[in-house]
Amino acid sequence: MAAVYPELSGRVVAVTGAAQGIGACTARAFAQQGAKVAALDIDQPGAAEVVRQIIAAGGKAIAVAVDVTDEKSVQDAIARTVSELGGLDVLVTSAGGYGRLANVEDMPVEEWDKTVALNLRGTFLCCKSAIAHLKKSPAGRIVTISSISGRTISSSTSPAYAASKAGVIQLTRFLAFTLGEHGITCNSVAPITTLTPRVKALRTPENIAQISAQVPMKRLPDPDEHARVVVFLASDGASYLNGMVMDTNGGKVMM
Repeated sequence: MAAVYPELSGRVVAVTGAAQGIGACTARAFAQQGAKVAALDIDQPGAAEVVRQIIAAGGKAIAVAVDVTDEKSVQDAIARTVSELGGLDVLVTSAGGYGRLANVEDMPVEEWDKTVALNLRGTFLCCKSAIAHLKKSPAGRIVTISSISGRTISSSTSPAYAASKAGVIQLTRFLAFTLGEHGITCNSVAPITTLTPRVKALRTPENIAQISAQVPMKRLPDPDEHARVVVFLASDGASYLNGMVMDTNGGKVMM
């Protein structure tokens, strides 16, 4: 992604779930705009590799260990980001997990709790720890990663995942409502199944083709296509967008 948002140069961006997939692409995309990036993830080797790629390309980044479901871990990760990079301007909450397909009556409570904790509690804890620092920024931004599963109903979606991602959307709207007066915008990006390395490894070509056929654009997106929208939402061009859900799903949400 070429540098098209010069105002992002020098801004500090924390991206959770930055070791792979949409989070990794987002971290690299911000670095390409000249931002200083904190790649937060429980997968430290993965985060370190993303940071290595950013530095090799001439960017500035640090890898920070975090368990987004643990409040102390999140607080320490945000504090380290602020200390080492000089503040915090943008928070992107990309850490999350799917869980297996199951009906509600067949889902163990432990599995429900784990998925909701990772997707919704994790987003809540990261935002909670970041807000005080974002209030000090002249252009504070929160961008959450939700999902089309939080917008529509599908038989191929885990109930815990769908409910937790719907919760992320409503949390984002609440944050937009309460933080707007501080100049902080809060928006969400809602992807569809995305052609990350993990998805390509877990799904057969036939399954990918079947899902693609249900999308008006007849294809699934690459993670970079979501990352570009996240970067835009952090730019000055999106300074008056607040409480929005950006449906990066090729029009599938209409179906």
